[in-house]
Amino acid sequence: MTGSARTHLIGGVVVDTDGSPSPGVSVYLTGGPGTFPDVAALTGADGRFSFGVSAEGVYTVQCRAPDGRSARASAAAGAREAASVVLRLG
Repeated sequence: MTGSARTHLIGGVVVDTDGSPSPGVSVYLTGGPGTFPDVAALTGADGRFSFGVSAEGVYTVQCRAPDGRSARASAAAGAREAASVVLRLG
């Protein structure tokens, strides 16, 4: 495969107000450069999630727990390493 298409990783963890991991939370992208996947990921038992995006830049990551609590943060996807974000449910 040729060309400059590259996938950048945005990953992180969703935690409760006390810092414990929150499993089963929907996490999705709501803003960013270019196009990005219109899908949601569910956090695992450890509260972790990840997305692949095609463009470098700053993305808005949001989450919503089954009980309606939510959180939002920004993550910068770059060429060298995965972007990491912590979403704290409020």
